[in-house]
Amino acid sequence: MSSPGYVGCMRSTDLDRIRWVRSLVEQSGAARAVRESAGLSLEEVAAAVGVTGSAVGRWERGERIPRGPRALIYARLLERLHRSAA
Repeated sequence: MSSPGYVGCMRSTDLDRIRWVRSLVEQSGAARAVRESAGLSLEEVAAAVGVTGSAVGRWERGERIPRGPRALIYARLLERLHRSAA
C-alpha cells in the first residue's frame, strides 16, 4: 500500500488552488498574463515561489506543470495577483 504523499495531507481549498493554477498553465499565456498585469518579472515570481526564473518560464509556456509544495505557493501567489487585478 502506498502512502498518500503530499496531496493526501492537503485541504480541499488547496487542491482547488492547484487545479486552478494548472488550468492557467494549460491555457497558453494565461499565467503569464496574470504575472505581467501585476508588473512582476519572472525572477520576482520565482523568488517568491522558491524556484528559478526558468522554471516559472517553463510553467508559463506549458512545458512543465508545477507540482508539490511549490505548486501550492505558485497558485496562492497567482490567486492573489489575479484578485488584485480584478
